[in-house]
Amino acid sequence: MKAIIFDVDGVLVDVRESYHLAIKETAEHYLGREVPLDLIKKIKYERAINNDWDVTQAVIEHFGGKADYEELVEVFTQKYDLFKEREKPLLSREFFRRLKEAGTPLGIVTGRPKRDLLWVLERFDIRSFFDCTIDEDDIPDQSLRKPHPYPLRICLERLGAEEAIYVGDNTADQKMVASAVERYGLKAGFVHFNRVVDLTLEADFVTSSEEDLLNFLLQWVCPNQEGVRGYRP
Repeated sequence: MKAIIFDVDGVLVDVRESYHLAIKETAEHYLGREVPLDLIKKIKYERAINNDWDVTQAVIEHFGGKADYEELVEVFTQKYDLFKEREKPLLSREFFRRLKEAGTPLGIVTGRPKRDLLWVLERFDIRSFFDCTIDEDDIPDQSLRKPHPYPLRICLERLGAEEAIYVGDNTADQKMVASAVERYGLKAGFVHFNRVVDLTLEADFVTSSEEDLLNFLLQWVCPNQEGVRGYRP
């Protein structure tokens, strides 16, 4: 069985006005100085740090500051709650409906904590489309966070799938898939959905278009369809 698994931030929803601002304001809370958003993005993507609490800590340490991690998470959560209403969907309900009609199970692997994941899925009324979700609260140890392949492997196991394509937007996503193939021997491919994050990543398919992404995924699920670009393992 094949499965399609999605990242959330930068794929399902645009978080530039929510999580990114929460990183910025939390870091500024501890540093007492302005932190440029461009620097935050540079640290996050060049270091392949997926968890935004960890990104915030890295930004603070970049400027020579320190923060208690548990307290940082509390401050970050308060900041995020101020901005989360600004999030916008990047893929429509119709997109997911079409995929479900094709008969393939859908999953999520994200670094969001469960409360943030459920909030956004329910807000945009797409929770029912997903057969399995793996979030921050499902990871038993910080060392197993994305880009470690553990979350992807667990998602595949729970979906009962032998093969998967993962749709992500950043370096951590690409590294997770590559590592899952190398470490666990999983049959997995990576699609770079670059609607928000413009990076150069090795991928089986790259697009910023919802229509092109849908056509690619449908072709991957049902390769006998004509006129749609096929999957490259």
